[in-house]
Amino acid sequence: MVLALLVGLFFTTATITVTMQPEPAEAICCSSCCMCLITALMADIMGWIQNWIMINLHLFISLLMHQMIWFDWTFWQQYLLPGFQMMATQLSTIGTQQVMAVGMFMDAKNQLETQRLMQELQAEAHKDYHPSRGMCEFATRVQSLAASERKSEMNSLLLSERSIDRLMGAKGTFSAKGSKEDAYVRLGAFRTVYCDKHNNDDNLDLICTAPLPSSATQAVEQRNRLNADIDYQKSLENPWTIEFDLTTNPDSPSDADKDIVALADNLYGYDSFSRVSPAELQNKSEKAITEVQEHYLNMRATIAKTKVAENSFNALVAMKSEGTAGSREFIVSYLEELGVNPSEIDDFLGQNPSYYAQMEILTKKAYQSQMFYTNLYDKPANIDRKEVALQAISLIQKFDMWKSYLRTEASLSILLELTVENLQREVEDNILAFQQGDQVR
Repeated sequence: MVLALLVGLFFTTATITVTMQPEPAEAICCSSCCMCLITALMADIMGWIQNWIMINLHLFISLLMHQMIWFDWTFWQQYLLPGFQMMATQLSTIGTQQVMAVGMFMDAKNQLETQRLMQELQAEAHKDYHPSRGMCEFATRVQSLAASERKSEMNSLLLSERSIDRLMGAKGTFSAKGSKEDAYVRLGAFRTVYCDKHNNDDNLDLICTAPLPSSATQAVEQRNRLNADIDYQKSLENPWTIEFDLTTNPDSPSDADKDIVALADNLYGYDSFSRVSPAELQNKSEKAITEVQEHYLNMRATIAKTKVAENSFNALVAMKSEGTAGSREFIVSYLEELGVNPSEIDDFLGQNPSYYAQMEILTKKAYQSQMFYTNLYDKPANIDRKEVALQAISLIQKFDMWKSYLRTEASLSILLELTVENLQREVEDNILAFQQGDQVR
């Protein structure tokens, strides 16, 4: 195509040159002067145009040949194109290296962030799962609480059964033969154990028959048991733990067992009932109820009402009865830390701290120590654990309060029944009188 263009331009230029050739001088000279001048001028102009066309054509052909032959085939193919190819290869390689470097930076960033996160989680786990000393104390305090509670429930049950057996005159009890035999046994215990000769204006020497103590220790024990059958504060109210336990060896009771039983006899049912022979309780007819049978039923009703009131006493005795020794060592150390005299700790706790003693530490004494509040400067996770432990202890205490409310409700029910008993009898008498035809009062 380029060659066709060059050939066309060449023939066009040649035609213009032949057509525009000036006429001979002889012809020009034959015209007027003006025509000669115009002809000469036109000849010059045509010569200039011809020269301009030839110059531009030469330049165009030279530049075209320069581009096609030297630039395209020599300079571009041999120098520029290989250089551009190598440059493109190098730029691609460098670009890839740059992307790889950026990726390495991103990988390093992610790895460092992951390592930092793992370190943070490790530090947080170390902080959260590192229990404090205060948290361990909660676990130590409740070490034997459940066992002591179960033991107290058994003592309460046994104490209630013993009281019912006494009032009902069960075989093997002191009141089996009647109230006189029961009073005789109780009076003997008073003379030999509980009698204080300084009572009644120092006029009980003829009644008190306690043996002389053989040692100072025995003298102290005898003095501590004086009036224990009536002194509620000394026998039950003051100590946290009493050596009362009917679950281990009921056939050989301790002095504390005897004192609590004597106190219960004086508080609830100080006088037992007279015994009725089986013959008197026999049915006289199929439907009629004898007077003795009616009195016997009234006796049972009275005993039932008395046992409802005594149930609170039995529950308190059971809570303060001996528990298990699982947490005694810790409780002793804790009381010493609070400043309690070591010689008085055994009087409070005994050898096996009761359920009451352990709950006293859990719900009251534990928060009288400044160490409890300083230990609250702890990790947030440990504070949450302590809060949960306190909620659990609060639930235990509320459950004990709930059982106390039930006993109080039962006692109030008995009081209400006793209050309306006279009105009930009056109504029954009026109904009976009306049936017999008498005038109703």
